[in-house]
Amino acid sequence: MGDNSGYDRGNVVHGTGSAGGMTDMAVRRGTGMVGVVAAVGFAVAGCGSEQGAATPQPSQVSVAASPTSVDAEAKVWDPCSLPDSAVGGVGLNVGSKKKDVAGVDFSGWKVCSWSDSAKQYTFSVMSSEHPIADSRARTDFTDFVPMTVGSHNALQLRTTGSTHDSGCSIVVEVPDGSVMFRVLNRVSASAPPSPCPEVGRLADSLVQYIPAN
Repeated sequence: MGDNSGYDRGNVVHGTGSAGGMTDMAVRRGTGMVGVVAAVGFAVAGCGSEQGAATPQPSQVSVAASPTSVDAEAKVWDPCSLPDSAVGGVGLNVGSKKKDVAGVDFSGWKVCSWSDSAKQYTFSVMSSEHPIADSRARTDFTDFVPMTVGSHNALQLRTTGSTHDSGCSIVVEVPDGSVMFRVLNRVSASAPPSPCPEVGRLADSLVQYIPAN
């Protein structure tokens, strides 16, 4: 399922990315991207359709927010605003759209996810005020590959951990922070795609809808 081969966009060769378990649901500026990515991985791995475990129940719990993070969140682009026509046009199931992570609202973050039509993977889009430099500085991320997506500076990466080979992420720079596109193959997938080429394809198609530089 792992594929370390690059995704060739023009003259850029891309690496790979993924998410592991979640030990702390709090999102802080230094660890925010890791916390949300880990939460997405946790929510997918814990889903009954993938692991046979009970499906997480929606929660009304919200992560505590400081006034600064609340103010910043107002500037954060909402990935759930992606047009259904664009989502369906890249092979995702429009009806599978889910807001936030396992029903939890991460202050300062906006998250939306879909499954592909063949139910082989989950595609998540995460938006925050954190610059891509924060992701590059994290030791929880690895396999960094700088690139350009549309007119945006971007960084492809994997997360360290057990799902390293099954997922891949591309973090794209936007004026008020960054947007992360992420593919995480399902455990139950019978014919999962190579995650890095797939997330590259999706990012290329959907980047036109994120905030312009």
